[in-house]
Amino acid sequence: MAETVAQLARFGLSETEARTYVAVLERGSATIAELSTATDISTGYVYDLVESLEDRGLVVVDDHRTPTRVRAVDPESAIESMTEELSELATDLAERHTEAEPDYPAVELVRTRETLYDRLERLVENASQEVFLSVPAPAIGRLTPALERAVRRGVFVAVLLGTAGVDGPVDVERIAGGTHVVRTWEATVASLAAADGRVSITSDSSLLHGQHREGEYGLAIEQSPKNATAILSQWSNFWAAGQQIYRADCPSLPLETVSFRHGLFAIATHDDPHSLAVTAHLLPEQDRETLTGRVVETKQGLVDPVTAEFTGQNGLVLDVDGTNHSVGGSGAYTEAFAADRLSVRERE
Repeated sequence: MAETVAQLARFGLSETEARTYVAVLERGSATIAELSTATDISTGYVYDLVESLEDRGLVVVDDHRTPTRVRAVDPESAIESMTEELSELATDLAERHTEAEPDYPAVELVRTRETLYDRLERLVENASQEVFLSVPAPAIGRLTPALERAVRRGVFVAVLLGTAGVDGPVDVERIAGGTHVVRTWEATVASLAAADGRVSITSDSSLLHGQHREGEYGLAIEQSPKNATAILSQWSNFWAAGQQIYRADCPSLPLETVSFRHGLFAIATHDDPHSLAVTAHLLPEQDRETLTGRVVETKQGLVDPVTAEFTGQNGLVLDVDGTNHSVGGSGAYTEAFAADRLSVRERE
C-alpha cells in the first residue's frame, strides 16, 4: 500500500486521502466506520476525506443508506478524469509561461550517439541567423531535414564534411536544399557546430559515425558567446583546409539585417558585387550606428574564390562618400569597424 499511496500523493492527494482511497479500492465499497478502522483515522476525519475524494471523482458516496457506504469509481475512469484535469492544467500553465533566457552557460556532457544527434538537431531548429557545422559525411543525412527547415527560415548554413574512410563522392543533390555552401576535407574532422554566436557543440567524430570508442564524449554549451566564438574559430581552420563542392546561388535582394556572414555570402556570390550598396549595422560603442556605402572589395573565406588574407577573415571594404572603410564581423580586429548585421541591396 505504501508505494501506491506515495504515487497517488504525486498526483496531488494528501497522504490521508490516498490511504482512504486505497482502502475503498481494496474493499469495493465500505462504511465510514470500516474505513476508519482500516486506515486508523478518526471517523469524523474520514467523513471529510471521503467528501474530498468524491469531489475529485474518485468515489461515490451513497448517503441514502444507513449506514452510509462509500463505493470506488472504476479506476480507469478515475485516472482518465485526473489525466484530463492535468492536461487542462498543463495547457493553462503553458499559456501563462514566459520563456526566460538563462543568464549563465548551460553545459551538457553528451555520451551517446542518439543524444548528440538530438542536440545537433535542436541547435539547428533553434537557430535564427546562422549555423556552421562540421561532421563526418555519413552523418549529414540525419541532419538534412532540420537544415532544410533552417534554410527556409532564412538561416545561413555552411557545412564541412569529413570524408575519411568514405567510399565514393558525396551526394550533393541530396543535401543542397539544407545549406548555402558545402566543403569536404579528406580527413577525420571533429564534430563541431555553432549557431547564432551563442550555442555550440563539440565532440569526437566517432560519437556520430563509426565505432564509438569508450571514453569519447561531446559537449553542448548554450548561452556562451565566448565558447561559440572559439568553436567557430576552430571550424574556420578546418574549413580553410576543405574543398568546395557546392555553393548556392546569390539570394534574392534586397536582404534586410541578416547576419554579417550571410550578407557577405550574398555579396561574394553576386554577379557584380561593385553594383551593391551595403548598410553595416555596427556593434555598440563605436562612433556611429550604421555605415552605408558601395562595395569596393571583400575579404572572405566562405566561398570560392577565397579573397581572405588569413584564415577566418571575413570582412569587406565600403566606399562611403568617397572614403574607404573596412568592416568586419563581431570580433573583428584588423578592420576599422565591427558589425553584427548587414543589409544588402542593388545600388540605384
